[in-house]
Amino acid sequence: MDEDREKRVRAKGSDEVDWISKLPDCLLCEVLLNLPTKDVFNTFLSFVDSFLDFNSESFLQKFILKYDCDDEYDPDFFLIGRWINTIVTRKVQHIDVLDDSYGGWEVQLPSSIYTCESLVSLKLCGLTLASPEFVSLPSLKVMDLIITKFADDMGLETLITKCPVLESLTIERSFCDEIEVLRVRSESLLRFTHVADSDEGVVEDLVVSIDAPKLEYLRLSDHRVASFILNKPGKLVKADIDVVFNLSSENKFNPDDLPKRTMIRNFLVGISIIKDMIIYSSTLEVIYDFSRCERLPLFRNLSVLCVEFYGYMWEMLPIFLESCPNLKTLVVKSASYQEKGENIILPGPRRFLSSLEYVKIERPLKGEAMEMKLVSYLLENSTILKKLTLCLDDSVKKEDSVILKELLAIPRLSTSSKVVVL
Repeated sequence: MDEDREKRVRAKGSDEVDWISKLPDCLLCEVLLNLPTKDVFNTFLSFVDSFLDFNSESFLQKFILKYDCDDEYDPDFFLIGRWINTIVTRKVQHIDVLDDSYGGWEVQLPSSIYTCESLVSLKLCGLTLASPEFVSLPSLKVMDLIITKFADDMGLETLITKCPVLESLTIERSFCDEIEVLRVRSESLLRFTHVADSDEGVVEDLVVSIDAPKLEYLRLSDHRVASFILNKPGKLVKADIDVVFNLSSENKFNPDDLPKRTMIRNFLVGISIIKDMIIYSSTLEVIYDFSRCERLPLFRNLSVLCVEFYGYMWEMLPIFLESCPNLKTLVVKSASYQEKGENIILPGPRRFLSSLEYVKIERPLKGEAMEMKLVSYLLENSTILKKLTLCLDDSVKKEDSVILKELLAIPRLSTSSKVVVL
């Protein structure tokens, strides 16, 4: 019997013999699996209560709670609040609570969580946060808020602002979180991720405003927010961008909408300082439309670019590449094989790509016309290209393949370029 289990047995007192605690874990699991749901919950709740009450003077390093409530039995949500209060008094460092119930958000965490001065990381999913009256989280460095509801816009803003050493913030939002303006203001933040589900049928004027002068990494994946505002992004190094500013086939970019144009221009200027970027074709499409009425800012620091395409949407690529005068590495990926109806792609003439050295097209090529045009564009316009790596579809992986011969026969502007076929 291990030491912890012996303590639990002794804790029962000398007049009682706790035979259950002496059972091996595998047998205890079998017992629980064969009990009615309500009995299992009761057993679990009693165990947590006993554990948290035991040796209450000691500190807790980590508390992880994940539950999924079914229709047969609803737990006493008051207990969860009580457990949070208890672990705060035991100076817990890491909290991870996941409510995986359908609908969720029934549990509102107690305000004590806002004053846990020992807390280093906080991860909440499917819960509700009350508006804080007082926040004291001097040690919190990592905060992940996944599908979490907030009492109001100011509640979340206050929480973020009052974390003086916060370095990493992740917010994954639901379409019904009811926050119209999300303000992220932090003097210490280094990494920020904002992800949201998408509903193209809903037109909303949602805003995300980021004021984090030390920010180094930014990930935005949200087709619903209409305005992204970057204030003082002077330290930004890497970004992962999949945004459309709530534009769609039904709500297209309008050059006469000057506030929208100004917001998009300022956003592009804000991210133009980065060195390493992942960008999606949905964002490139907006940039392409924007470039028809205004010149794009130059991405002078960008040296590594990964582009994720949905189907054949490569016609936007040259416009953006020509705004990256120092780009050295380009990776082209594709999330879908669905073609667009139109065949106009990579219109020319285009400017030379004077800095590009390495290109990899990770999508398995089948030799289709649009694929060949992309390869031709890169080989015929890259002045110092050293290596182009292509991945072929299994259907054309033959030494005598006509497609392979056509690819290798494409003229190359760079005399030192090498084509590698995988």
